[in-house]
Amino acid sequence: MNRRNAPAIIARDAWSETHPDVHAFWPRLADYQIDNNTQQSSWWLRDGSFLRLKTAELGYSLPAFFKKFKLEGSRIYLNGENLFLISAFKMWDPEMGGKGLDYPINRRFNIGLQIAF
Repeated sequence: MNRRNAPAIIARDAWSETHPDVHAFWPRLADYQIDNNTQQSSWWLRDGSFLRLKTAELGYSLPAFFKKFKLEGSRIYLNGENLFLISAFKMWDPEMGGKGLDYPINRRFNIGLQIAF
């Protein structure tokens, strides 16, 4: 409608005369305004609760025998961001709110060596 495209998940699961599913995701797709499709309703509400491990870091301080190389206080580490998500909402990342068609939240991993002289 209004020259906008529907995501494939919606287009595949829309009510039509050939697909008369009363539990279809979208009531009825059309290229013109259908007033019944824009009515406020609790049908559009979804459970957006989720549990996410946002950040974690594992580090290891190098042993004391590195003192002879004057590297005391040095360490190696591995950290990550957005490591996992538990949610019943599967359409997009629930932390994105109503902006599910934006870029997804990235998962990042870093590995490093901290050297102190």
